[in-house]
Amino acid sequence: MRRAIFFLFLVAIIVLICSHPGCRNPFCPRDEEPYVVIDRPPPTGGTQVLPQIITFGWQSGLAENPRAVRHMWSLVVDTNGVYNPTFNIVRDLNENPWRYEDKWSRWVFYKAPHERGRMTILGDDEPLEVNKSHIFAVQAMDRCGQVTEIFRRDVNVRQFIVAKLVGPLLTVMEPFLGGFKFLGTNMGPERIDLPPGVPLNFKWRGDASNYGGEIVSYRYGWDIADLNDPDQWDVPPSPFHLQAPERRLYTGIHTFFVETVDNAGLVTLASIQLAIIPFPMDRELLWVDDFLGTPVQPPDYSHPSETNHDQFWTSICNRATGFDPSSDVYDCTEHNNEPPDLATIGMYKNIIWTYSSHRDAAWKRVVYFTPESRIGQGSQRRLNYLPVFLVKGGHLWTLGRSERGSGLAAVLSPDAQIFPLSLRCEIAGPRNDCFGDTSGVYSMPYKDYCVSMLDKIDAFFRTHEDMPMRRLGYYDVMAFGYRDDADPYTAQHPELPPRLDLWEEVACCNRFFDPNGVVGGFTYVEIYDPEYWMLNNFVMSQFCFHPMYRMRSRNMLSAVNNTTIAIWVTKYADIVPETASGIGVAAPSVHFGFPLWFFDREAVDQIVEVIFTEWQILEGP
Repeated sequence: MRRAIFFLFLVAIIVLICSHPGCRNPFCPRDEEPYVVIDRPPPTGGTQVLPQIITFGWQSGLAENPRAVRHMWSLVVDTNGVYNPTFNIVRDLNENPWRYEDKWSRWVFYKAPHERGRMTILGDDEPLEVNKSHIFAVQAMDRCGQVTEIFRRDVNVRQFIVAKLVGPLLTVMEPFLGGFKFLGTNMGPERIDLPPGVPLNFKWRGDASNYGGEIVSYRYGWDIADLNDPDQWDVPPSPFHLQAPERRLYTGIHTFFVETVDNAGLVTLASIQLAIIPFPMDRELLWVDDFLGTPVQPPDYSHPSETNHDQFWTSICNRATGFDPSSDVYDCTEHNNEPPDLATIGMYKNIIWTYSSHRDAAWKRVVYFTPESRIGQGSQRRLNYLPVFLVKGGHLWTLGRSERGSGLAAVLSPDAQIFPLSLRCEIAGPRNDCFGDTSGVYSMPYKDYCVSMLDKIDAFFRTHEDMPMRRLGYYDVMAFGYRDDADPYTAQHPELPPRLDLWEEVACCNRFFDPNGVVGGFTYVEIYDPEYWMLNNFVMSQFCFHPMYRMRSRNMLSAVNNTTIAIWVTKYADIVPETASGIGVAAPSVHFGFPLWFFDREAVDQIVEVIFTEWQILEGP
């Protein structure tokens, strides 16, 4: 009995002694050596350039967390204690660990409160010499008292040079203007023209993680004359100022400033200069001819000639009150494929924009959206002024050849154009979740046209276990379109033709889109919110999504049968444009995922009559 009591007492003493993290437990067998991986700041391979204050963080390199850790830092000095940036100090640390014992911190429990066992800050208490090479290392201990014995660069050791860096990266986003990146304080302002009264909602975020820094504050302000005067900023510095209240500008030139500061005192300043330009909207209709046609009509009618396309749309536009073909047509090819400027757009209440799928189409450069994860610092950008035109109460009819990367898919970079896709979750490329870049909610198709998913008849299709078979030739091709009377907005317009068939000139005689030919139907079609893929991804259409026409595929078993190909754009349908003449009407806009030139002329005339009546520009009989 006494022996048992003595044995229990001995065990209790050992456990008590070994409760300190530096104790080696004699009863614990040796197994895999513990170690941690330094993941903050992210490794770059080789010697890094870091600021004078650095946050280092690390995680366990094994499935089982270590019990305790300690860290060390040092100038790169040789065995004589002399600074020598060429000395292999990491190898010496491995071969002669005794030489560095006095540089280690005390042991800290890995799960200590406030992450003290998983991070530390260098430079806040100890000076780090600028323009000199240093190392930082972390050693781990497991529950058995076994410690890290091997140190490797970019694993548990970092070698770095301390420098006076420029500052944190500052990303500024605005739904109408897009995104901007700033670095340091010497970048000039971004300059943008805007019409009066556009609602501006700026938000931003700073990032110092690439050099181990931390953002400590933000502040913002409008039209600041002296940036050093704290009273001229709208708010005092705070880590919680991440957006500004909505603001509308009506005259003059105004500059918006955002400043962010990291824990080393490094500053980045963003400045965006907005010039308010006249936007009279006193003319009725502008046709933007962005179609690049051939001089001669192809005998297979695979596309219209330039002349035939011009005649088709000029005859349509001539049905609008006050339309003058000599002044109200903007031909992009005559302007080196450049789009009209904002001042030209601002002269009109109504715009028809017809585009081609050609890589030089101006449409592609106007609507292209840069995802937040791809915004480049100081990169050249073009304002997508079409949402600005819509929010001012303008009416827009967009359509054209929409196969492959054209149509609303022009909002995407080529590597992201794999269909079907979610604009919210896959704006930067195909993903299996929505935990990546979701800035696609600010793109024109999603935000302004209320389209959540894009698909094509002919495109690059994704390979996915739930993806149905897709193919042309009497399967996915479009046989005809039909009016979606189930949509409440479309149901209000019974004058729309109930069916859209190919024009007899296109559908006959073994021509390209002859239903009895090789292709077997029409292919220049973009599809919106396809039900089969929406259901597969548990996505619902937005409330403002209103189908006008759906397609009937040649094979009714096709996944794209009955999918939407033309929509009403109702997001801004209740806005009356502020025209110089005082005469304006609130009305919806329209988008077609295919070119009308290929379709029955009587049906086209009916569609034009409905849209122009809504816009109140239809010339009397």
